[in-house]
Amino acid sequence: MLSQVRGALKGAVAWIVVILLIAAFAMWGVPEVSNLAGGPAIKVGGQSFSQSYVQSEFNRVYQRSAQDSGGVMTREEAIASGLPEQVVETITTKAAIEQFAGRMNLALPRAAVRDFLNETEMFQNPATGRFDQMALQTILQNNNMSVTEFESIIKDDLTRSQLIDSLTTKAPAPAAFFEPLILRETERRRIAYLTVTDDMAGAAAEPTPDDLQQYYAENQGAFTAPEYRIFDLLVLRNDDFREGLEAPEEEMRRLYEAGRSRLYDKPERRTLYQLTYENEADALAAVASLRQGEPFENLALARGVPLKSATLTEAQKSDILDPAVADAAFAESLEAGAIVDPVRSLFGWTVVQIAGVTPAESRSYEDVRAEIEASFLDNDVRQRLQDAIDEVEEVRDTGAELSEAAEAAGLQIETIGPIDRLSFAPGGAIVDKVPGEAIAEAFALDEGEQSEAMRLATQDGYFFVSLREIVTPALKPFDEVRDEVERRWRDEERRNRIAALVQTIRSDIEGGKTLEDVAAEFERAPIELLIDRRFQNEIISRSFNEQIFFAGLNDIVAAPVGAAGAQAVADIREIGFGRNAIPPAEEEQIASLVGYQLDQELLEAFVISIRDDYGVKINRAQIDALFADGL
Repeated sequence: MLSQVRGALKGAVAWIVVILLIAAFAMWGVPEVSNLAGGPAIKVGGQSFSQSYVQSEFNRVYQRSAQDSGGVMTREEAIASGLPEQVVETITTKAAIEQFAGRMNLALPRAAVRDFLNETEMFQNPATGRFDQMALQTILQNNNMSVTEFESIIKDDLTRSQLIDSLTTKAPAPAAFFEPLILRETERRRIAYLTVTDDMAGAAAEPTPDDLQQYYAENQGAFTAPEYRIFDLLVLRNDDFREGLEAPEEEMRRLYEAGRSRLYDKPERRTLYQLTYENEADALAAVASLRQGEPFENLALARGVPLKSATLTEAQKSDILDPAVADAAFAESLEAGAIVDPVRSLFGWTVVQIAGVTPAESRSYEDVRAEIEASFLDNDVRQRLQDAIDEVEEVRDTGAELSEAAEAAGLQIETIGPIDRLSFAPGGAIVDKVPGEAIAEAFALDEGEQSEAMRLATQDGYFFVSLREIVTPALKPFDEVRDEVERRWRDEERRNRIAALVQTIRSDIEGGKTLEDVAAEFERAPIELLIDRRFQNEIISRSFNEQIFFAGLNDIVAAPVGAAGAQAVADIREIGFGRNAIPPAEEEQIASLVGYQLDQELLEAFVISIRDDYGVKINRAQIDALFADGL
């Protein structure tokens, strides 16, 4: 439970940090608030934002995300992950906060900007650790920004930050908030359980013919055949049209040499863990921890980042955007497991650990000739395939059936069925080698209908379907399913006997017997265990564990075990708490995390309120148009 709380709180805190971080990076661009002729893309109160501003904000955030991922995130992946919506959310929230701050007449003195510049590492000289005017001038020149513009942006960002800080206490939560979480996490229960099986529940009854007939009548759904369909299927695969095509050897070798450096000679690749810290001291501390055996995953989680997001898998040196990091990570002497000293990178100090090394490799002409030939012949194959499809379509346009069109084109169709939606024939045999998408299409057609040419899911050809007949669901005759009826009847009878015994055991215990007394009647003994909320074994499943911890002291709970109808009966004997299992340091961490959650809820309420006050209007058509190419 506490691990889930920690994960949730990290997500909540990360949401705040994202807003502040993106706001802080506003120094890299000046907002454009002019309207387009067709109206703004976003309007918040008195502020409007054009399509080009939204685009520039997206580009900036995307570039930072790509840098953090080691350059492996593409623009299409960023759009698919929802980054445009995050950017729009940030713009609107930031605008609402700015206008609220203006209405409250909040302002910062120039001294606050001066202090910010003196304390921020990106404006400091690495040698002296003090503010460097040249570093500031370089940033201004690179971004075509004046000192006045820069100062205005910094003042706005700091004002927003201080306003948000004023809404959060950053204090640990009161004990009344986190104590129940700790108690729940440390709860232990002593239980005794008895497994009630078929051999304990008395002799099984024998079904009479009337019993089976009655069961059959009352459970007709279990004995009703599903809907079946019979259809003609024509499958045209690329490989069917490759015969007779030849690839000149001279051309094959030319293509190999042309693509050799790009496709067949692969440079060394390395899998890297990397994190970027704001200052060298933090980076050095991280390296020291790694060299003392700390897993890189722990460092990543401490920064609120899953290891996957800090991993660059099978990267070439050219894949790493920062040249300094690339040179350090691909030093010749490094092997898997090596830890690189902190590297002064574009965005701070980067720590790298080598997780794996894949040596360079070169594939010979003989190794790849078949691939080159297949690629070379693909155009001719696709043309032959398209010609066959066109020929079938032309014949069908005259009113001919699919079978007639296939025969005219010299192609072979196959009649499939009867078959149900799950590829089973009557009697339960699987009808294999029929594409699932063709079966789905057959069940979408009406009797007598034909499909158009449809792409195979494997992307290596097309298929046509012509539905011949629909066999409607029908109750199977009793004589045909008598064995199945009897099997199901016996299963139900066994489960009912066991359930009745379980109920008797409950009644006996409520009447004063112990679980040991009841078990002794069957020459059994209950098993006693001390369990926590995560305990599972072959008897106590996750759902049974939840039942046990939901029940009260001295309650009796039961749950099914396995597939034979057995049940386990558990007696809740003690409820206690391993309160001392949570050390003071971890308790303080929990209190802080819950405190962050309370701060987050207050901040979310504030943001929702001011967004409502100023009104957020988004021109969805303009936003969608910006990112349609990545969808």
